[in-house]
Amino acid sequence: MATSAPTSSSSGSASTTGPGLSPAVMTFVPVLLCAIAVVGFLLFQLVVLAIDRGALHKAHEAQQQAVDNATKLRGSLDALAADTQRLADAGNPNAGLLVAELRKRGITINPNPPAAAASR
Repeated sequence: MATSAPTSSSSGSASTTGPGLSPAVMTFVPVLLCAIAVVGFLLFQLVVLAIDRGALHKAHEAQQQAVDNATKLRGSLDALAADTQRLADAGNPNAGLLVAELRKRGITINPNPPAAAASR
C-alpha cells in the first residue's frame, strides 16, 4: 500500500478554508443564514401581532355596544332620579321617602345635572 503525499506546497491553507472557497465566502454563508433567520422571525412576529390586533379590534367593537347601552341606561336612571328629587322637593311624600332612603344608602341625587353629563 502506497500512501500519497500532498503535491501542493500550500496544503495548509487549503485545509482551513475548504476546497476552493475563500475565507470571505466561508463567513458570508453563516452570516447570511443568521440574517435570514432573524428576518423570518421578525416576519413571523409581525403576522402574529397583526392577527392579535385584529382580534383586539373585534373584541373592542363587540364591547362598544354594551358600553353604549350602559350609557343610555345610566342617562335614563339619572333622569328618573332627578325627576324623583323634583317631586320630593315639590312635596310628594312617597318621592321624599324614596329620596331619604337613597340618601341613607349614600346615593345623592342632583336634580340639575351639569351640561357635560347631560350631553353624553
